[in-house]
Amino acid sequence: MENIFFEKINNKKIFCYLSEPEPSLKKIVIMSHGFRGTSAGPARQFVDFQRILNKEGFSVLRFDQPNSGNSDGDFLDVSYAEWVDTTVYFAKKYLDSGYKVALMGQSMGAAVSIVATERPELKNKIPCILLWVPGVNDGDFKGEDDEVFEEAAQKYKGIFWKEARQLDTFKCLKEYTGGIHLVYGEKDVFVSAELRARVIEIVKGKNQPYMILKGQDHSPWEYDLVQEVYKQELAKLKEYLP
Repeated sequence: MENIFFEKINNKKIFCYLSEPEPSLKKIVIMSHGFRGTSAGPARQFVDFQRILNKEGFSVLRFDQPNSGNSDGDFLDVSYAEWVDTTVYFAKKYLDSGYKVALMGQSMGAAVSIVATERPELKNKIPCILLWVPGVNDGDFKGEDDEVFEEAAQKYKGIFWKEARQLDTFKCLKEYTGGIHLVYGEKDVFVSAELRARVIEIVKGKNQPYMILKGQDHSPWEYDLVQEVYKQELAKLKEYLP
């Protein structure tokens, strides 16, 4: 079953694509895209993974964050804190409906997923997070809150990165107690080797798995390599959302 709809959150219409097996097994993966991204994910890899997950009994919610994709709002006013609020809203919605909920994200969407797990509404209620190249480079940002920047033909304000720094992805990841699957590209140009190493060290300390994709950038990744990512993450989901 597939359902395309808009959910009104914080006075904005948020584009959603919900796909579920029939009958629903009441376990769902909520996918959060990255900065300047959309609900399809890089090279539509969210879509590909969603279809695999549906066949394996998992529901999937893909959505465009506020000010992104088909959702309301101008990207100039994009807010990291609002992204976290929106992700928490959806996770709580499905938890309250009796679903087991896992969070998955790419780049800043992965960072948002980490931070969301530490919100009181979700604390100790999210058994598993899947992290594609979590964006932890906000500390490298130098700029003012209202200063306007441009990246890949999109203008935005510096407040996005200030909010990301304040919400402290590293601290939230250290405090998370559920299952984790982490992926980075060996040649990621957006997240430095030093910052990647800090994330990996936290994940290793929890005895959770991680992958370094040889020769790969931030995303998207080569087709054959991403198939292995899907395989490992499906196994992780089956372990933590039986």
